[in-house]
Amino acid sequence: MNRSLLFVVGRPIGHSLSPAMHNGVISRLGLPLHYVPVELPEGRLEAFLRLVREANFLGGNVTIPFKEEAAALSDTRSEEVEACGAANTLVVRDGGLHADNTDGEGFLDALEGRGWGRRHDGVVLLGAGGAARGVAFALGRAGARRIAVLNRTSGRAEDFVRALSPRLPSVTFSTGGIDPRTLAEAFGDADLIVQCTPLGLIGEWEDFPHKAVKKTARFADLVYRAGGTRLVRRLRAVGVSSIDGLPMLACQAARSFAVWTGKEVSGGIFLDYAKKGLKKLEKRDF
Repeated sequence: MNRSLLFVVGRPIGHSLSPAMHNGVISRLGLPLHYVPVELPEGRLEAFLRLVREANFLGGNVTIPFKEEAAALSDTRSEEVEACGAANTLVVRDGGLHADNTDGEGFLDALEGRGWGRRHDGVVLLGAGGAARGVAFALGRAGARRIAVLNRTSGRAEDFVRALSPRLPSVTFSTGGIDPRTLAEAFGDADLIVQCTPLGLIGEWEDFPHKAVKKTARFADLVYRAGGTRLVRRLRAVGVSSIDGLPMLACQAARSFAVWTGKEVSGGIFLDYAKKGLKKLEKRDF
């Protein structure tokens, strides 16, 4: 069977930049592939993945809200997926579905591309979802010594630590809430702060304690907006080096593309197509 289709599955999917990035690179390389967006209602992922195994799909990406379900439904899983419980990349192998997660290493690639390096001693993660787990696992393997997981619900943060701490024995984990006082205290010991919640996408963080962030710290927001998210812009205004989620999106896409095709394409090329796609979305929404 000639497997020539790739996909991104999620809900909603209309604003995904993945088709623009991957189809841009596919066209650039002249490959006989096509990347399509798939929006599914709740309860239909298992049926769709059966189709992926049986039809001419090579693989695809998974985004919100299906990452954890996709990991559970796959036939085999990478170490990253086993650690994080979430998959963002699927590939068909010998008729089965293998789950991978390129979010964490893609995040480190984005930091390295910014000149920040891959190792950061003191890390504060805001949020405790699948993306945060992927980032924490990658940072821990890269040499982080302390990771504070701050989340609105304490139980989810504690589950996060229970899942990852046995795999990262050299990391000291802590948990806490996201009230301004707790954030300010945590920021004092942070070399890197990573914003992993949907805030900035579905609202703004009005009481974020910007002045508590050290000028020597780095701030990364996994949400992206043209010109940077509001948090990124405000932190830059007070002298904190900051990036939004677009470079990570591009770098994880480059790693997914390598999983499917075996071809190494730089995250910078994917980033160029992401920026072009973002401009088109802005014009459409306007």
